[in-house]
Amino acid sequence: MVFDLEGIKDIQRIESVVGATTLASESGREVFYAHTETELDLILVGVTEAGIAPGEMAMDVLDETLFRYFSRHGIDSTICVINTDNIRNNGHIIQNILINEYPLRSTKYSDWLSQNVGFLDEMGDRIVPQSQDVPEEMRQEAAERIGQQDELITYTEKMPSICLVIQDEHQMLRVPFADLTGSGVVVTIESIDPHHDWKLLLINSVHVPGITHKGMLSGIETVNDAANHGVFGPHLERLMDGYAKIVDADIPIPGRSAHNYSWEFINRIRQMRDSNARINIIETIKLRERAADIIKSPNYHSATDSFKDEFAYSVATVLRFLTPVNTKDQTYTGKTDLGINYEIKDPNRAIQDTLNEAFGTNLSDVETRMQQIFANTNHWTPPSGTQQVDLSKNQDFMTRINRFYHKLVNGETCFSLLEQISP
Repeated sequence: MVFDLEGIKDIQRIESVVGATTLASESGREVFYAHTETELDLILVGVTEAGIAPGEMAMDVLDETLFRYFSRHGIDSTICVINTDNIRNNGHIIQNILINEYPLRSTKYSDWLSQNVGFLDEMGDRIVPQSQDVPEEMRQEAAERIGQQDELITYTEKMPSICLVIQDEHQMLRVPFADLTGSGVVVTIESIDPHHDWKLLLINSVHVPGITHKGMLSGIETVNDAANHGVFGPHLERLMDGYAKIVDADIPIPGRSAHNYSWEFINRIRQMRDSNARINIIETIKLRERAADIIKSPNYHSATDSFKDEFAYSVATVLRFLTPVNTKDQTYTGKTDLGINYEIKDPNRAIQDTLNEAFGTNLSDVETRMQQIFANTNHWTPPSGTQQVDLSKNQDFMTRINRFYHKLVNGETCFSLLEQISP
């Protein structure tokens, strides 16, 4: 296989590309499993937004696929797995799930999983909106090219400066991603934690808590319109500049600028139509991955008061979004500042239950609810964490978020409150 920026050439073979619709049926899964008879180099599990967990379809299929591959090719065979889930240590997480959460098929198979399968940690970055956000002119061009409408059409942006980082600690990867080194791809034997931290804190944080919940609550449908807004746009720039200063101090990467990395992403989202609703899911995990590190950073306290206000306000808007007005039949519903109902799609209902019936409540009650949320270490301790994370210990942050959340559930809109605190 040969890679260059014009595409992939001289492909030896891509055995199969399948989606959830195919894998949902037994016959579809069997078609996929049949490819394990071929010698393979890589299995790519293309999920995002914390979609990997024991019992999820992707994990069940991966478990069966690897066992069949082992049964066909034996204990000396090797293969790599990449999990694109947007969380830290994504390779190690699926390895731990397979070894510890699935039934032990045999000791030899367990040893093979531990020693001969490369579960590679990966950081990927490229915006791919949902089908409904594809511009109409692009839909028409695609239809003309293929001779029919494609209901699953999507599109993506130009390649960003750093688009893919892979940790190949034991140099097991046979697919030559390293040939694209210097063109936005990094393959290294070293830990990629700094790269993943930068992506989560400097890129993903632009979305959450940066812009998408404020936009949706304010009646702005798309990310690009929210990021280009006359008030929300400059606020986003100030917020991410404060993020960048803390990240540069906490997690320096030699030769790279945290400010420039985040600024590049702000410019990217301003140019591309994308839905706020697509991004506003699994908020508990997103706050853990994208805001908790700022709250517990030793450099938080050296930040400006303006940043601390705009950061706490940003987290408060996410909590305002998670505040239900109805929990009937386990469907949790929120209400925008314009009075429009929406479904809250975070499956972890703990924060939502804590915030239930919070509209119109007094400051003392807000303080109790915020303490319950931010002192709950189950929310903020990463899956691989060895120390419990209690965010309520940052009293400066707690004082600010108490004040802002109280205002947001007592008549202030996201827009009006931001106008009050903007410098």
